[in-house]
Amino acid sequence: MNLQNLNDAQLKAVTAPLAPTLVLAGAGSGKTRVLTNRILYLVQECGVRPSEILAITFTNKAANEMKRRLYDFDCNAQFMHISTIHSFCATVLRNEYAQLKFGSNFSIYDESEKKSVLKQIVKSIFDDGSSQTVDGFSESISDLKNNAPDLLEGDLAQLAHTDDYLQDRLDRLSAITACTNNDELIKVINEYSARMTENNAMDFDDLLYYVHKLFGIPEILDKYREKFRYILIDEFQDTNKVQYEIFKMLGEKYKNIFVVGDDDQSIYSWRGADSYNLQKFKKDFPDCNIYMLEQNYRSTKRILEVANELIAKNPDRFEKVLWTDNPDGLKVQLFSAYNELDEAYFVAEQIKNLRYLNPNGRYKDFAILMRVNALSRSFEQQFQQNRIPYKVFGGFKFFERKEIKDILSYLRLINNPFDNEAFVRALNVPRKRGIGDTTIAKLKNLSAEYGLPMIDVISDERNLEVLTSSARTKLTDFYRLTEELTELAHKNNVLSFIHTMLETLQFRKALEETGDEDRALNIDEFEESVAEYQQLNPTATLADYLQTVSLSQDADEMTDSDYVTIATIHAVKGLEFKTVFIVGLEEGLFPTSRSTYETDGLREERRLVYVAATRAEERLYLTRAQSRFMWGQRKNNPASRYFNEVQKLYQPKRRVLSERELSDDGILDKLNSKEPIAKMPSTGKSDKEASQFKVGQIVRHTSFGQGIILRIENGIADVLFDNAGKKSLNIKFAPITVIK
Repeated sequence: MNLQNLNDAQLKAVTAPLAPTLVLAGAGSGKTRVLTNRILYLVQECGVRPSEILAITFTNKAANEMKRRLYDFDCNAQFMHISTIHSFCATVLRNEYAQLKFGSNFSIYDESEKKSVLKQIVKSIFDDGSSQTVDGFSESISDLKNNAPDLLEGDLAQLAHTDDYLQDRLDRLSAITACTNNDELIKVINEYSARMTENNAMDFDDLLYYVHKLFGIPEILDKYREKFRYILIDEFQDTNKVQYEIFKMLGEKYKNIFVVGDDDQSIYSWRGADSYNLQKFKKDFPDCNIYMLEQNYRSTKRILEVANELIAKNPDRFEKVLWTDNPDGLKVQLFSAYNELDEAYFVAEQIKNLRYLNPNGRYKDFAILMRVNALSRSFEQQFQQNRIPYKVFGGFKFFERKEIKDILSYLRLINNPFDNEAFVRALNVPRKRGIGDTTIAKLKNLSAEYGLPMIDVISDERNLEVLTSSARTKLTDFYRLTEELTELAHKNNVLSFIHTMLETLQFRKALEETGDEDRALNIDEFEESVAEYQQLNPTATLADYLQTVSLSQDADEMTDSDYVTIATIHAVKGLEFKTVFIVGLEEGLFPTSRSTYETDGLREERRLVYVAATRAEERLYLTRAQSRFMWGQRKNNPASRYFNEVQKLYQPKRRVLSERELSDDGILDKLNSKEPIAKMPSTGKSDKEASQFKVGQIVRHTSFGQGIILRIENGIADVLFDNAGKKSLNIKFAPITVIK
């Protein structure tokens, strides 16, 4: 076996004895290479059967990347189980469904679908469908499943008097709902469980919860211990309590458990992730081997200097100092903008000029990373003005778009006829069928009365005598349509079926008729994604496809197309870019104001900025705005502590590096120092000069040409240009002059 591409530390980890192993892998230290080579080592050197290997990754994209690498070697990777933890649990549950109250074709509800069910229940019990109340129940139910799954096996009404953890959750719910009756709160929790069972559906937390429950049955646990004797887990710092217990139960018999993680990159506490699980692993497997990967292959020395400085201030961590043989590189640049428009203008200018210096560069080399996605608007606006292609991640995902969820409702209903949520959604899309809320309410009552899913109720017109003849006709037509589609699904592969279904239902045409070209184009993008899935998974079933879609994450939606990435830091975990801008570095924004009241919260915020910094390969920019309009008001914000800490390492300059400085770093040697360099925004017009601009004036912009001022508010002018359309400009800094 060839292990020559590994450094000494990686080689030691890859060839570790068959025993519990903890690999502390710093950012950019080649952990994917280590995991892949460990699997090869098990198969080729230790004689392990591929079918005995379970490898857990954090995203579908990471799982597919590992599979691709392994397929290049003669190791029978097709027999290994390589997936995310949720996909693994879904597979176990589909195999062991007979032990539960679900069918093997259960649906997987995302957060919005989960909250839709909860909203109906909460509204019926408390007459309160507010998002605050629904969110409170959603978070509490998730919390119980992930941190106290055993409680849900008992009598909640009785436990509410004796269990402090449950009482705390109920107290929080009482504060939200203004209800002091625990019985009603518990009724919502129990009713939610019952409704999900009726729909033959599980949410993300259920996938973990029910596997944890199944592994409490000795014969089932032993079955999977024997099946997967060699367990490898990536991103172990992002596991929560129930995930940790699942892995511990699986691995404690043969102890061939190999975990890779970095407590400095634990950023998902809001999902229940616990970085302490790395420490806990060391205690639960006291004979474990520990290896440290500190050599970084991604970033320059100067970027790592900043990253190490930022994370070193966090206490109670495994001591690691990243180092690299990469060049020193450029200094990390800091920019203090006047406001959010100035900040976005600066970022756009840097991208334009760096692209000019390197014509062969790609927009995909740039990422703008932020703590909250609310900051994206000014960057989107600036990129639109400059015709810079971009995509936004960390907010509204592709598979959460209305038209895509409409398509998926048909697929879910065909796969799982018990899914009443999918039935109700599919009824009136892509065109209205004239089946109103009153009819749907009667159908729900009939479904409860007969103990049948709604699709089965409408299968026999004799069940529909309480409805009007018009409603009966529409519903029976809908039933015949679903029957035809179900037959097609059984006869065709996933791609062929979905293509035929889209044509039959005329999804594109329906959207085009409304004039919504963008949403119509999303149908094409959806079908293209199905084609890619089919190519990678030629034998996959409709249930397999729906499972993959339901468990997709932002990183899974990133493609090889050429665009600038605008994303929250959470959305780019595990990715890398040549140039990274960390924006919005202001106190109260990053770190968030809420985190400043919590020790653990502040530690996680610091880990977030560390993760953001270590995404950068060659250039790193830190920016902040002295004034920012957020959440309905403009505020003057002090610089983030992270921004100030980096200032102690470098003298910040309100400009990009000069030609001479760039030449010193070898960037402009071949350009003869004659190419224009990105200029920083000037200090702007004086207040007197800015006050001369009035509504109705004709102005000229150096890029957009001639236009008329429509509105001025807080120094921002809306200008309608003859050729460029309407633009919002900062009067003080925009290159505009009055014509008349």
